[in-house]
Amino acid sequence: MKVPYSRPLLVLLATAAVAFGSVPQAGATNAPRQPLGSRTQYTADAYGSYANVGTVIKAGKSAVVSLGTCGTLTPPIANSNTVAAVSVPPYVTTGLVNTTASATDVSGTQTAKSTSDVHSANVLSGLITADEVKAVSATSHDTNGFHVSSVGSSFVKLVVAGVHIAGLPAPNTQIDLVGFGHVILNEQLTKFGSTSASLTVNMIHVFVTLQNPLVPVGTEIIVAHAASGLSTSIGGTLDGFAYGTSAKLANVFLSGQSALIHLGCLGTGGVTKTNSIVSISFPPEFTTGTVTDTAKGTVTSTTATGETTSTVQTANLVDGLVTADAVKADAHSFTDGTTFTFDDAGSSFLNLTVSGHPEINDQVGPNTKVFLAGLGTLWLKREITTPNSIEIRMIEIIVTLENNYGIPVGTDIRLAVAEASAH
Repeated sequence: MKVPYSRPLLVLLATAAVAFGSVPQAGATNAPRQPLGSRTQYTADAYGSYANVGTVIKAGKSAVVSLGTCGTLTPPIANSNTVAAVSVPPYVTTGLVNTTASATDVSGTQTAKSTSDVHSANVLSGLITADEVKAVSATSHDTNGFHVSSVGSSFVKLVVAGVHIAGLPAPNTQIDLVGFGHVILNEQLTKFGSTSASLTVNMIHVFVTLQNPLVPVGTEIIVAHAASGLSTSIGGTLDGFAYGTSAKLANVFLSGQSALIHLGCLGTGGVTKTNSIVSISFPPEFTTGTVTDTAKGTVTSTTATGETTSTVQTANLVDGLVTADAVKADAHSFTDGTTFTFDDAGSSFLNLTVSGHPEINDQVGPNTKVFLAGLGTLWLKREITTPNSIEIRMIEIIVTLENNYGIPVGTDIRLAVAEASAH
């Protein structure tokens, strides 16, 4: 079976599922005493409002703020964001939105905290309104263990379906919305582990489950989101990705990143994650056999080790201009908190050929650059490094010349790509 990649813009959608544990009250403490780890990962994020129907975003996250994709290991840090207003009726409209995210380590107490302060909130054309909605999430760790708190979260003049609600509802208060579904007020999702804890607060979370004249069934709307978390006793954090093929013109994918896989911040627990596609057909840029991409990472109290790979069988680029029986990109990352190492061990070609260049063979060195007459530049085993990462692009063709293949000038073609980082 072949998996064709069409010539028009390829849209890739992804969904993620996150599971949470029970919900303690604000200021709850995890009873077991946990020692401070060699390093601590602080995560925090917030936004003002958001609406989606399944994987379709109806109102993007407003005033997004965070401590970075994998948080931070080096407090203190404080970030903030502001938007003047949000207008996506009938889903949600707001006035001023202010958000913050911070990480601190003061006198042995490590704290990740975020806030979202939304003014003049209006959901579903007045079904839910409030003069102000504020979410606060804080996760801390000290000699007594982990603690989470939502202290500071509040509503001002909250009205739900015509009913005024005084004060702050108890965590996870559910109210039916006649003709629409239900809303959860002061939603709190907590998670405690032996070396980690987190708290997510969504002050208004609407679930549309009934047919109605305003929005589709399946709509979810969130107003005032704040989340925080800590992971102690870690040697570092990881990141990375791998994919088999892609073709891009400026910022538009002509063919998306095939069999894409990601390496998470805290690894995979040593388990190899795999994504695979039987074949790719996107001529004349490329055709391939099986594409298999993997990600594996292990984070301990003293080290963080990651690896991503992309293996492409029977590669054929630009109508046979570049071919190989097999191509493998293999990126490795490691840190012990002080030392950082990255390498390409395992990266290889099998029966690599480049038309017009008989000198090219499987033992080609890193960052080999070849001029392709009538097309542009060919990179073989291209390696892009930073102090915290290595990215390996085993084959990359950058089209710089008008050509007989019908490939637009500016097209960037990549095959067998793997990136691994450590922080």
